[in-house]
Amino acid sequence: MDWQGQKLAEQLMQIMLVSSAVVAFISGYVLGSFQIMLLIYAAGVLLTSLITVPNWPFLNRHPLKWLDPSEAEKHPKPVSANTSSKKKAGKKSMAETMSVSPTNFHLTISSLPACCFLLKCIHRGQVLPTQFELLLHQHHCNRIILRVGLRQWTITVTDHSFEEGWDAFCEHNIVKRHDTLLLRHSGNLIFDVIHFCELQKQVLLPWTVPLPDLLHMNVVASRDDIHTPTRQLQVASSLRPNFCQDLSDSICFYQVFNSATPNSLKIPRFIDHFINGSKTPMLLINTGNKSTQIGVKHERLHQNWRDFILEHQLQHNETLVFVPESENIFTALIFDDTGVEKVFPWYHTFNIYSHA
Repeated sequence: MDWQGQKLAEQLMQIMLVSSAVVAFISGYVLGSFQIMLLIYAAGVLLTSLITVPNWPFLNRHPLKWLDPSEAEKHPKPVSANTSSKKKAGKKSMAETMSVSPTNFHLTISSLPACCFLLKCIHRGQVLPTQFELLLHQHHCNRIILRVGLRQWTITVTDHSFEEGWDAFCEHNIVKRHDTLLLRHSGNLIFDVIHFCELQKQVLLPWTVPLPDLLHMNVVASRDDIHTPTRQLQVASSLRPNFCQDLSDSICFYQVFNSATPNSLKIPRFIDHFINGSKTPMLLINTGNKSTQIGVKHERLHQNWRDFILEHQLQHNETLVFVPESENIFTALIFDDTGVEKVFPWYHTFNIYSHA
């Protein structure tokens, strides 16, 4: 059953179940028999199951044509590092994007490191992303700085876990075990933090301010414990370095992609106050230099969402973080299941200061 067939089957199921319930209620009311009402409704459920559950031919009229994995390996698509080739790659059609297997696509898409990481279920013994630990190794240092708005904390990383300074950071920022942190590397192992609670929305504290502008910082952040020459490290991210975060009209939130519901993405609870079909019927979702208009319906991202999935090769359990630019414009960051941001050719590339 293809995706359009799944959508049709879901619509038929809803219509038939509602119709069966109405007919059953009216029949039972007119005949004065509760038993007849239940029998009619049960017959309607059975008929609905027979029509919508099997993979009938009329539900499989638009099959997806995937390239054979062996052919994809024989003909990999090279990606140039210059800007012009990235712009051309960003204009590839959806069919060309689908012709590459998801794994090879992610590995060959760019040689630039990501600067954003997502840490879930915060606790001391959690597994840190490999690229995150690689940054520590490049700097020959086991101390990082977590910066939340106007305040910052020095954290020691030992044996793949946070140690000295971590308890104070959690206490001051009310970080609980099942919270999530987005870390954006600003250089010199200084990370700007967006804190999400278990309800999948950003936690705002008195010292919370929008993400700082990395391009127009007058003073390069310095580290007292590093004494090597400063240079620039080129990175890539969906979030541009001079991003202007809006904290007045909306709020950051995240959601985990579930491949079982590819036609829409549920908006987390309490976020529907900012995003709903009546207030924001259409959202503009930016990922790097690419923009997609996505319709909002019944507290779900619905219209054009399936196209967004194909263009960004979303996989089950990958996490999308939405950072607001305005009431109906968001930048989306996509993280794989290890907590590293996925990088695509149309993402922003820029330099950050580093001693690595």
